[in-house]
Amino acid sequence: MQAVGYFLQVAVRYLGFFSISTKQWWFSTNTLKTILFFVFALLFISHKVHADNFNKYFIQEVTVCYDDVGGLTAANFFEQKCEQVSLDKVEPTSKLIWIGTSFDLDLPKLTDKPLGLFFSAKASGEFYLNGQLIGSNGTPSLTKEGEIEGVMDTVIYVPKELIKKRQNEWVVKLSAHHSRHTMSNFISFAIFTQYESPQDIVLRNYLPSFVPLGVLFIGFVFSCALAALQSKRQRNVLLPIFALLVALQLLVEVSRGLISYEYSFQDTRLLAILLLSILSGQCLLLYTIRSFVRQGQWIWFALSMSFTLVIVYFGATIEDKTVLAFQIPAGICLLITGYESYRKHALAIQHATAFFVFSVAIAAKPNAFLDIYYYYFVAFLLVFFSIQHAVAYKVEKSQKLLAQANAQRLQHALDEYKEQQQPSKIKLNLSGKIEWVSSDLICFVKGARDYVEITLSDGRCLLHNEGLAIMEDKLPATFLRVHRSYIANKHFIQSLEKLSSGGGNLSLTTGDSLPVSRRIMPKVKVQLN
Repeated sequence: MQAVGYFLQVAVRYLGFFSISTKQWWFSTNTLKTILFFVFALLFISHKVHADNFNKYFIQEVTVCYDDVGGLTAANFFEQKCEQVSLDKVEPTSKLIWIGTSFDLDLPKLTDKPLGLFFSAKASGEFYLNGQLIGSNGTPSLTKEGEIEGVMDTVIYVPKELIKKRQNEWVVKLSAHHSRHTMSNFISFAIFTQYESPQDIVLRNYLPSFVPLGVLFIGFVFSCALAALQSKRQRNVLLPIFALLVALQLLVEVSRGLISYEYSFQDTRLLAILLLSILSGQCLLLYTIRSFVRQGQWIWFALSMSFTLVIVYFGATIEDKTVLAFQIPAGICLLITGYESYRKHALAIQHATAFFVFSVAIAAKPNAFLDIYYYYFVAFLLVFFSIQHAVAYKVEKSQKLLAQANAQRLQHALDEYKEQQQPSKIKLNLSGKIEWVSSDLICFVKGARDYVEITLSDGRCLLHNEGLAIMEDKLPATFLRVHRSYIANKHFIQSLEKLSSGGGNLSLTTGDSLPVSRRIMPKVKVQLN
């Protein structure tokens, strides 16, 4: 949790909203709590909406007839001897396609809202129920020229008076001349449900995905902040690129519930999702190789990418290809981090555990993974990697500050040694003359408005016509500012007494006593130690 907190501090500082003080850290922590509250609230609401499973009737098995000459009608469809298949196995052709089935539907069990037929397919269609035309989506035809292209998702209003309790006959006339690819299912859904916008029905299924979308967006901003703050040697831009690619993939996925588009665009949309999945998978792979592989990084990446593309090419459906495009790189990342864990590489065991959980989730439910789990687990990986980067940045910053402090102490010691070996000469502007005084003879300097009083070891007190700040810049490293009005030569310091007020008294070997301010007291103690 400290790493998470530090990670948030880094991002807030980069954005310039707050400086990291105790009070403002409390504020940023409570801001985080507020954000998490709304995230979990959205997750709960989306779950409730998603779980609001009002009564539906799914068409699963249909009879399929292919019409070469346009002689089939809804009236004579069930007189034909055609093939019976599951709905998702219906194949598109250059002919007219008729599908139909009979079903029982007890209408009183349904909602009292208007009834509709939600139909999702890469085709134009005319819909018949019990011999009556109830609607169309575009215009199906024997030829491409005669077809008017329909949309991918449509809802057809179903008059309740047409519904019978027994033996309802449902027939659809289809053509798909504008379909560009055949990598995805020809027909996705056919559902009798309450009548509403098709985008509302689709979006309800995607609503839980807005939670990981928010996580991806926040992760993108934070990882950009970390990349900007880190040194060039430690900077890794792959993490924000990874977050951006997955967020774009999710947006393309959700776009089906936001806009209505013609069915010919469906495979283009799925190809875009596949391409983004390939890119995000390779970005994850390159991130892991750069983090854990010491030699031949680009060779390992080229071999792994080639292997991934070959496996993706042989995927049966575009959905399988999309899962494999990320599953294979994640598996390779698991092997790399697992091997590095065996070799006791720092942080490898944490990465290996994260990739193992991800791989098990895919293996457990590969078919449901893309729709349900994918973006949640990718968001989990992004949060995990971001925390690791925050930890790395904190370590790097601590090491940098330590190195700077060591360098300053070394330089200070060298300056003091040089001053001891060969004391510098200080030019003093006295009344009417200029005098050069060796620095090792000066006991302390006291500010007197625009002048300074310089006390020497021989007991003399000289009045120099420059301010204390200018004098401080001229004095060598053997001198220490102990008060806003006093600078002492460390060689003449005998003891330091701490007072109850927080300040102190500095006793010199000359018998003089100088005040030490409470603000400068810690610095004086460090210098004297």
